[in-house]
Amino acid sequence: MKFDKETLIAIAVCCVVLFGWEPFSRYMGWSAAPVPPAAAAPAAAPQPNTEVPVSAVPAAEPAVPEKKTQEALVQVSPLPPVELKNKDMVLSFDPVRGSIRSITLEHYQNAARDARIVLDQSFSSQGALSLYQAGVPWVVTQVVKNRVEPGSDGQSRYLLDRRIQTIGGDDFLLSQVWEIGATGYETDCSFQITNLARRPLVLNQLIMNGGDLAAWAMISGDKMRTPSHRMDFETADGSFYDIKADKKDDADYFQNPAPMVDWAGISNKYFGVILTAKEPFQLFQGRTMQMRGKDKVYIPTVGARLPAMMLNAGESKSVAFRYYSGPKMTQLLEAFEPSTNRMMHLAWGPLDYLARLLLWVLVQLHGFCGSYGVSIIILTLMVRLLFYPVTAKANASMRKMQAVQPKIAALREKYKDNPQLLNSKMMELYREEKVNPFGGCLPILLQIPVFFALYATLDGAVQLRQVSFLWAKDLAAADTVAKIPLYFYDLPINPLVLMMTALMMIQQRMTPMAMDPMQKKMMLMMPVVMLIFLYDLPSGLTLYWTVSNFFSIIQLKLQQKAHPVAAVPVKNAN
Repeated sequence: MKFDKETLIAIAVCCVVLFGWEPFSRYMGWSAAPVPPAAAAPAAAPQPNTEVPVSAVPAAEPAVPEKKTQEALVQVSPLPPVELKNKDMVLSFDPVRGSIRSITLEHYQNAARDARIVLDQSFSSQGALSLYQAGVPWVVTQVVKNRVEPGSDGQSRYLLDRRIQTIGGDDFLLSQVWEIGATGYETDCSFQITNLARRPLVLNQLIMNGGDLAAWAMISGDKMRTPSHRMDFETADGSFYDIKADKKDDADYFQNPAPMVDWAGISNKYFGVILTAKEPFQLFQGRTMQMRGKDKVYIPTVGARLPAMMLNAGESKSVAFRYYSGPKMTQLLEAFEPSTNRMMHLAWGPLDYLARLLLWVLVQLHGFCGSYGVSIIILTLMVRLLFYPVTAKANASMRKMQAVQPKIAALREKYKDNPQLLNSKMMELYREEKVNPFGGCLPILLQIPVFFALYATLDGAVQLRQVSFLWAKDLAAADTVAKIPLYFYDLPINPLVLMMTALMMIQQRMTPMAMDPMQKKMMLMMPVVMLIFLYDLPSGLTLYWTVSNFFSIIQLKLQQKAHPVAAVPVKNAN
């Protein structure tokens, strides 16, 4: 063949056409688009109370598993919520997520009394009593079992089996069982993972979510006098910790390293959620932030970090937990886990023990008489009888002070220009007459801890919430019977606190003390000042204070009648 110039040009053109036509046609859009791979057909979503058979191990699987992508895994369609209920609560489950989405408390209503209290578990994306893998998305490809069945002694349980796959090619069956009794606020839950693949399954960063709990005002709409929103836990060595949920700095809130705990929980003013297990577990903490107007509100989450789980083909492993979701009542908490009664948070420090004792007495009295209002009156009488020896001695001291009042008045007049000498003469007079000017203060000082402990008891006891007595509709709130509309404010009329103030003023006039005129005026103004600052007190507390003042006046009257005061002649003043 003759390779002249024309021949070489022809060969070059043929090569260009041969190797360049396909790319050029794709560029110009002339060739057909490549056919995409067929999408996996979505799995049929089983309805509640159904079962779909699934083999423990697939019949065949390639030696090298095909790499799955997120698009290749199809999540089952949403299913209707499933309810598990008893006489005290209703648990609402999301079958696809395998978690509790809400807990409805049957015997508690919101502030408006038009709906039951609901502990919403949707603040965190996982929900309560759910198992998930941090950082690894799980895709539910099949709901195998989804039914509620009755148990013995009024118990009921919810059984849920889900087939789960991950983008890494893992394939396993997650079997969950939640069980509750005929009554109460406890839930037993167990989780079993079965490896459906022919290769080992390793699950790291497993989290058992114990749920979250919002602040009480967000749940109920009640007016809050003091915030009470905490995360509590007890470590394996018995140490107790409580952390305020509104800690703005993460370093003050999150425990690093995470401790091993016997139980962990969240509490607000009246309710709590608690997670525990037979063996100590590593604490998991989380929280979400929401804006309430201009304020940041933190909603904490607790749970358990589980150790890495390795399963051979066809192997199964289980974990189990116990859960409490209900009111903060000492007897209920102690029945669930004795040390969880420390979540009551009635008062601070040593006063908390006194507050718990007073609450126990109040509950026992209620069991006897059937009325918390009457129980408060009986408790008031018991406290008055307990302090009777001290108050009787103090009243006797005040009667002596009343007897020497003429002498004191004479000394004030005689030495009004020499305060230092006046004080010296008055101290001398007290020694001669064997009078203690501060004797009347002792019962007040002794009753201050009792008052603060009782305040904490009546303000924090869920037993008193929305319990009526006489005209008071709620012993945990002010006894407002009407409101007077003013230009800028609707003034509530609270009869109990007004009665308390009036009795306090009468009691003060019956117990004169050695004071100069200015001090007397200040003491007379004290009830008015207390009325202003304590006007919105819970009616249970104002009932206690009113009845206590009434008993004090009766005691003073009886003692004054039995031991009338004889004034000391002024001529002995010098």
